This record gives sequence, structure tokens and C-alpha cells, in this order.
Amino acid sequence: MERLPPLHSPRIPQRRDASNVLHSLVLYPATFLLLLLLLPHSTTAFTVEVAPGTAECFVAVATEGDDFLGNFEVLTEGSYAPVEVTVEGPDGKQLWRAADKSEETFSFEAKANGDYTLCIGNGAKGRVDDGTTRLVGFSFRTDVFVDEDIASEESIRRLIELGNSLTKGLTNVMDHQSYMRQREDLHASTMESIGSRVLIWTVVEAVVLVGMAVWQISIISKFFEVRRAV
Repeated sequence: MERLPPLHSPRIPQRRDASNVLHSLVLYPATFLLLLLLLPHSTTAFTVEVAPGTAECFVAVATEGDDFLGNFEVLTEGSYAPVEVTVEGPDGKQLWRAADKSEETFSFEAKANGDYTLCIGNGAKGRVDDGTTRLVGFSFRTDVFVDEDIASEESIRRLIELGNSLTKGLTNVMDHQSYMRQREDLHASTMESIGSRVLIWTVVEAVVLVGMAVWQISIISKFFEVRRAV
């Protein structure tokens, strides 16, 4: 079981009207500094190879009231039936579960202090084991609450809420972009392997055709030589 480094991104309230945000930007130039504060400190996504019939687990430490944000995506092509992803709290109770899915996102609030465990299973715990090792990308992080005491104006507070909402979407997009790059690498490796095999078989085919042509010419030459001798 591995312990994840602290990953943080701001809390995500509801989306607000864009016209109000524009009004806030005009009246309060200092709000641009607030946008810088809203940028996540880290948007690192991880990948792990899960052997068939096993599960890989990771731990993140949280305090009561922290917001958890995470997602996963199966990067290996094929059936997703063996894959099961779960999150358990410090008391061992299951807080979230996803099965038979290629990707999913989740968020919840920590109800107690302690270790929260994310487990990625591949044919484990009674699920179908097809003997295939799977590469899974995932992220598992706690959010940082933006201190709204730094701005008491209602318009700036709305801007903070909108920024939080945009940050949540951006974080998920960046995670999935990382997964897509790794999937692209896997596909490129497969295409390179297929191209090499096609080239080898093309060369072999050419050699065989040349060999057969030489053999046929040799047989025909011998046939005419025998007839002249007769």
C-alpha cells in the first residue's frame, strides 16, 4: 500500500452568471490576484500496473471537513469487467465504489481525521479474472478551501466560487489529458510493432517469390536441355 504525496486543488462551489463576473473584474482589479491563488498547487495524475487477480491500494491523509476529489481511467484496451475501484474511510467503511467502468470521477467530504484508502482491483475480491495485466491512471487528492475572509465584497466572493468551479473542471481535464498521452504511447508502440511485422513478412514474401522464380527457371531450363539431348 502506497501513501500519496499531498495533492491540493480549491473547493468547487456552484457556477455563477458570467455577466456578474465581468462586472467584478471591472470594479475590482485585485481579483486577478485571487485567480492566481485559485490555481492548483499540483495536478499530478498517477498510473499503476495492476496484475491479474490483485489490487493496488494508495493512502491519502485528511482531516475532518476536507473535500476529496479523484478519478480513474483504464488505459489498457479490452474488457473492463475485472476492474473495481473503491475508496474506504479510516474506519474501514466503503465510501465509494465503481465497477465494470472504463473511467469515472468522484468527490466526497471527509467525515473524520485519518487515512483514506483508494484500491484498484483487477479480477480481485471474487471478480472475473481474465489473466490480463491492466494499466490504470488515477488521481486522489484533497481540496484546499479558499479563505473568503480575504474579500468581503459579494461580487468577489462570486468570482471565487466561479474560479473554484472552473478549477475543478480544469483539474479533471488535465488528468484525462495525461491518461490520453499514455494511451497514445501504447497505441504508437502497437502500431510500430505491427509495422515491423508487416515489413518482415513483405521481405520474406519477396524472397520466396524470387526463390520460386529461380526454381521454375531452373526446372524449365533442364526440361529443354533434356529434349535437345534426346
